[in-house]
Amino acid sequence: MSISIANNLLANTANLNLSRNQDLLSQSVNRLSSGLRINTAADDPSGLAISEALQAQVNGFQQAVQNVQNANDAAQVAEGALQTTTDILQRIRSLAVEASNDTSSPTDKQNLQVEVSQLVQEVNTISGNTNFNGQQLLDGSHAGFQPAVLANDTVTANGYLNQGGQLISGVTIANAGTSTGVVDSTIELQVVTLGTSTNGQALVGLQATEFDSSSNTVVNLGIIAGGAGSTSIAAGSYTVAGAGAQDTGITISYGAINSNDVGTTSFIKATQFVAASSSPVFNFQSGANEGDVVQLGIQATNASTLRIANINLVSGSTTNPSIGAEDAIGQVDFALNSLLAQRAALGATIVRLNEDANNDQITQTNLQASESSIRDVNVGQETTNFTRLQVLVQVGTSVLAQANQIPGTVLKLLP
Repeated sequence: MSISIANNLLANTANLNLSRNQDLLSQSVNRLSSGLRINTAADDPSGLAISEALQAQVNGFQQAVQNVQNANDAAQVAEGALQTTTDILQRIRSLAVEASNDTSSPTDKQNLQVEVSQLVQEVNTISGNTNFNGQQLLDGSHAGFQPAVLANDTVTANGYLNQGGQLISGVTIANAGTSTGVVDSTIELQVVTLGTSTNGQALVGLQATEFDSSSNTVVNLGIIAGGAGSTSIAAGSYTVAGAGAQDTGITISYGAINSNDVGTTSFIKATQFVAASSSPVFNFQSGANEGDVVQLGIQATNASTLRIANINLVSGSTTNPSIGAEDAIGQVDFALNSLLAQRAALGATIVRLNEDANNDQITQTNLQASESSIRDVNVGQETTNFTRLQVLVQVGTSVLAQANQIPGTVLKLLP
């Protein structure tokens, strides 16, 4: 290599390598100080894109866990209110059972009804005032789709006949699936004595009484079978036509009756048709992605929807002064079944949300590990690299200083 003072090639080479090593050292310092292998897109373009996508998922699952916790809190508020409502219904039922006993005087029943009325009002208060963060929970505004409920019947008490059969052998409802079905009512059938025949046998009749819960109306339907001179009644059927046109679709079949069955009594609880309804449901975003939603519909739990608004323990007829209280037992049983089914659905949703939260946390942890393996710096490897670059920079600086002195040797050639 020829000696040149116009271009210091050795110094240029040393400076080039020194600059490269200083850039690498700066990058190493940046990685060690930030803890990240990828600090800018230039560090690893594809790695940055992958890691950012993973981080978005991690953040989403982290927020989803918080969402589930909020949903759980709201569900717990609703569950606490429903527990109180359940306790109220249990108390109303106990009062109805007490009022159904004929040893309770009319004054006693009036006093019991006072408490019932206050408890019913409290059910409405709980339904209207229970909310979470301003969102109503129990007023039906987030009930979701509720299918129609057909009119149905329940034989709540069925007296056994002397022949070994049962007084009520069957119930049919003609308009079970229409809005013109039966009204809420309790129908009582009772085998009564109408006198004595010439040979001393009891004359019997099958008497019907209906209590309409919707209007608190007691209708004595009269003797529907048997009567003058009858010491026995053949098995048959009777279509109710008492409180109104809506309940004419109820047909009751009864068994064969004789004088030995006097005093046998049965009750039928008829529940009217309820039309389908629809309202928004609660949507809980329980995952990181679109569509990861848990839906929950909470029906209204007021006195009207639970069908206890018209409970009247005082109503009665001459033949059964406690039929209103008897009807109240059936009303509360219906309300309890509805409420407990709703609480079971709410509890199942809480269990699902808890499982969802556990899955979110597991997924978040695994995704965070994947993102870390791509983006985080390997501290041990980077420390080794940092030490190597430090040495190279120090050596390069020394070499550059030596290379800058080489052109000065040309002076020795001058005379």
